[in-house]
Amino acid sequence: MNRRQVLTAFAVLAALAGCSSDPGTRALLAGALPLRARAAEPNPDFAAAERAGAPALAAAVESRPEAIAVLRRQTVSEPDGVETMIAADGAQLMFQGGLLVGSRGFGADVMAAEVTQSAALVRGLSAGTSTRLMTLIDGNDHAVTRAFRCRITPGEIETVRIGPRAVPTRTMTEACRGALARFYNFYWVVPETGEIVQSSQWTGPLTGKISLRRIDPGRR
Repeated sequence: MNRRQVLTAFAVLAALAGCSSDPGTRALLAGALPLRARAAEPNPDFAAAERAGAPALAAAVESRPEAIAVLRRQTVSEPDGVETMIAADGAQLMFQGGLLVGSRGFGADVMAAEVTQSAALVRGLSAGTSTRLMTLIDGNDHAVTRAFRCRITPGEIETVRIGPRAVPTRTMTEACRGALARFYNFYWVVPETGEIVQSSQWTGPLTGKISLRRIDPGRR
């Protein structure tokens, strides 16, 4: 998956993030778009987060452009600050400092990830090398932990437009390789805060890459 394909996936997410006050788009925010399969009724936890106006994230599986969704923040755990986002069908993505550390409901899920070194470099807009550990479900339904050596490099300044807001960001690339796979993660980071407002992150061999965009960056 190259960067051009990543940006194509972001075009769909930009439509969601760019008009979240529009009544039609607000219907999408209520869960009209499926990430896995359309649910008859929204997951109760998603519905509660929607009613509460919890922070939202638009997501698209890059290998399946039709698989798009809006996720709402379900919980933030303490003290590690892992943020769990839930979709209307109950699928979940977990993030720590904006980097994906878990998934549920996709098949061959990411059960856990250690991304502390990568997160420090990405959010600090610094170049360097890191080791990330990812525990994945394999084809035999066993949890296996794999190590990846990653190189983080800063890129250009780019503006991410979300609704009326033009958000200046620094692009960061995380190039990883291990015995299981090679992959590239891309991040758009707000220099003043270290917040990741847009990203393309690998979730394992089955699902592949997911493009992600904050609908309401800066909200906590």
